[in-house]
Amino acid sequence: MPARMKLSSVYSTLPPAERKVADYILAHPDEATHMVINEIAHEAGVSVPSVTRLARKLGYSGFMDFRVSLASGSAAVKREINMPINTSDPYELIFQKLIGGHIASLESTLKVLDTAMISELADMLFTARRVVWFGVGSCVQLAINVSDGLCHMGVDSVVIGGRSERLMQDYSKRMGEGDLVFCLTRSGKTQRTLNCLKSAKENGATTVLITNLVNSPGEEYADYFICTSRHDDLYRISGYDTGTAMCALLESFMVLAGMKKKKYSGHDPFTPYKK
Repeated sequence: MPARMKLSSVYSTLPPAERKVADYILAHPDEATHMVINEIAHEAGVSVPSVTRLARKLGYSGFMDFRVSLASGSAAVKREINMPINTSDPYELIFQKLIGGHIASLESTLKVLDTAMISELADMLFTARRVVWFGVGSCVQLAINVSDGLCHMGVDSVVIGGRSERLMQDYSKRMGEGDLVFCLTRSGKTQRTLNCLKSAKENGATTVLITNLVNSPGEEYADYFICTSRHDDLYRISGYDTGTAMCALLESFMVLAGMKKKKYSGHDPFTPYKK
């Protein structure tokens, strides 16, 4: 296991002095690989023995052994992971690149995400007449996860996705003023979902489209358009459009909503709502 991963895995069990060392190394990993033990101790504000104890707790013979492990191959691995995936790559490297791609999709999403808009939508959850989620395939489970959490907070939230096309379309026509409608489509082209978005919009509901496609044809029917990032190499190789960023977005959105609910009502946002 890489040194930094070991450090992260034991972090919560460390005493205060050793945690200070871990904090410094995790915040300055590249610098730490070129520093002597006295410099690490000084920057962390601890004694030299605290640094040694941490190294040994991680399974190293001493600080030098830990520093070598911390530096060993990290730059080369980063360069390889950030390169495109080739079918001729060793399977172990392909796996590393795929994980790296998921991480990159999260970072890309965070860079372009309008967090003020997300916060505004979280406020609207508690003033909407009802919150309705549309989607098909794997998007349904993502919607269920966040909708269930909202229901625990007292929000009238329901998932209609994954039903027959006729049922989804019939329900979308019942949407109107005061309703907040979320439509999830990773490809941005799922016609059944986009039809529901269009219908809800035409009937006066406030609509939100969450997709991986920046130029989705559904954007014209969305009051709020949120584009997350996909892992292109994974899509190119397997035809599978990853929902990593969308999943992280929705889970974070639910947590934010929970924090706002606590602010509004005094209830613990992560326990069942009680009137």
